[in-house]
Amino acid sequence: MIIGEDPRFLMRNNQGVLTLNIRKPSTFDGGRYCCRAVNDLGQDEVECRLEVRAVQEKGVEEKK
Repeated sequence: MIIGEDPRFLMRNNQGVLTLNIRKPSTFDGGRYCCRAVNDLGQDEVECRLEVRAVQEKGVEEKK
């Protein structure tokens, strides 16, 4: 899926350092993310994997 203009995703470029912020992330947001840069000289691409885990509340024990 192309995240493009989705308001949940905030993409920033600060002097060539690119960041992606995900507002209110959920386990659905986990997966493979790819950033592709294209200009007159060619293109480059980098990938990463994101794993989102649910936070367990304090005082709640796992049942076995």
